[in-house]
Amino acid sequence: MKRINPVRGLKGRGRPHAFTLIELLVTIAIIAILAALLLPALSIAKQHGLTTQCRNNLKQLQTGWELYQSDDSDKMPPNLWDGVGGQDAGSTPGSWVVGNALDNTPTNIQAGVQWRYNSALAIYHCPADTSLTADGTGLRYRSYSLLNYLGGDPLDTTSIYASRIKEKGSELKQASSVIAFDCEDAFSINDGIFLVDPPPNNQWRDLPGYRHSKGCVFSFADGHVEYWKWEANPPDELGDLARVQADLPEP
Repeated sequence: MKRINPVRGLKGRGRPHAFTLIELLVTIAIIAILAALLLPALSIAKQHGLTTQCRNNLKQLQTGWELYQSDDSDKMPPNLWDGVGGQDAGSTPGSWVVGNALDNTPTNIQAGVQWRYNSALAIYHCPADTSLTADGTGLRYRSYSLLNYLGGDPLDTTSIYASRIKEKGSELKQASSVIAFDCEDAFSINDGIFLVDPPPNNQWRDLPGYRHSKGCVFSFADGHVEYWKWEANPPDELGDLARVQADLPEP
């Protein structure tokens, strides 16, 4: 039997081609360019997703706020301060939420009068909020606050802004331009109140958040939700503050 030379029998085949150093460098460079193009787009898409989820949370809180009024003769959920100053400030029992946003337990949220309408803890936390509880053991349970004039203390007649405090939804003249809930800044939030003084005051009392691509999400008293992009990062005390002040309840 005639034997076939194993080398001559592999017609059209040679040794496997190995990449040269230049080819490897070119391939790595192409991958790096593609990554540089794709990663910012992925980051933007992630940020849009977090903002959308935050909008959904505020929409649900706003709906719960309105349902409370429907069940309580148009009366808004109370939004009252416990009198403690500084970062330890909290909301009193009977308010929409109770206690302080740094609490390391969700029981104060569950004790709020709005809990029966929004009985899922995830609704109260912005997905982009990475701030921790007071003991540093985990993420905070609450990122949102309610404008101080909505459900504020009806007995606070000493305040020069008392005429802006509203107890019922029907007292709002233009509900579509009145801020209700906001995604508050992590270093500002304490009680359940988003405190904003009207003009001529030109300083922030509580600072709205800017974790959403230098912007913040608000709900409004008529039920809709908006995303606002700030002029500065953090929001400044000129144009940005004036924009919020323009959406306070009328006296």
